[in-house]
Amino acid sequence: MSAIKLLQEHRGGATHEEISDAIRDLVAAVNDEQKGGRITINLTIKPRGKGDGLDVGVEVKSFPPKQTPGTSVFFCDKENNLQRQDPRQTALELREITAPVHKALA
Repeated sequence: MSAIKLLQEHRGGATHEEISDAIRDLVAAVNDEQKGGRITINLTIKPRGKGDGLDVGVEVKSFPPKQTPGTSVFFCDKENNLQRQDPRQTALELREITAPVHKALA
């Protein structure tokens, strides 16, 4: 039996689905992070006894790239306290302006 056929038939197709899902998830993570990742598939084969067949196990492990933690921008004042606004930037006093409505446009 070929390796592909074995994975398709193992656990009634559940192993093949698990590997396919792991590949899709890994591809998404690699695209998001722009870093590499990997999947490892381990096969274990053990005898059940004389002429009683073999137990075949498949373990799928995914190693996606680590997410890059986000950052936030802060500024420090003269006393080295962090704050969200740049102390060097003067604040603009914004106010609402209402324009008169012209009769031709109304």
